[in-house]
Amino acid sequence: MRYSLLAALLVLSACKKDEIQVYKIAKPADSGMAAPAASPAGLPDGHPSLGAGSGMGSGMGAMPPELAAMATATPNSIVWKGPAGWTEKPASGMRRATFMIPGGAELSVISLPGDAGGDLANVNRWRGQVGLPPWDEAGMAKAAQSVASPAGKFTVVDLEGASQRMLAAMLTRNGETWFFKLIGSSKSVGDAKAAFKTFVGGVKPAS
Repeated sequence: MRYSLLAALLVLSACKKDEIQVYKIAKPADSGMAAPAASPAGLPDGHPSLGAGSGMGSGMGAMPPELAAMATATPNSIVWKGPAGWTEKPASGMRRATFMIPGGAELSVISLPGDAGGDLANVNRWRGQVGLPPWDEAGMAKAAQSVASPAGKFTVVDLEGASQRMLAAMLTRNGETWFFKLIGSSKSVGDAKAAFKTFVGGVKPAS
């Protein structure tokens, strides 16, 4: 009897050793660290993102709030007058002004602190938007035109893609870069090109 009881105890002990043990492990707390955002394609290091959706229009895109505040907090340092037939809308978001052009084109006026990444980087981003390959420095120098104004000399480029055309005039003045961008169909932009050049040629200092 004693040996039978001992054998039974040994068998019971062995069975318990083979039982599967289930443990509950607490889920690690969220570290709060977000994955780093991808760098904007085609922009120089340190340049703010200029994708769509900021209210700036025509692809100037989203910007960090602090840079957006810098760009809009100061009063306009230059002034302009739209040609007859152009309808000006109130400033909104990052835009200093918006004009609706007969034929369906639209012109936006935007300013950014500093050189905004440089003319070539901005022009190549716009070329990509209308489906054109990038320029090098020589290509930019060959194609760009200059338009003199009382506020300074504008660099003007005409970018015509398969479905959109863009006229852009850039002026850096007193630590601020101004962009006058006309975008629409090839015909609407072409019809407004002479008026556009006259318009930026009339831009004056605010005081």
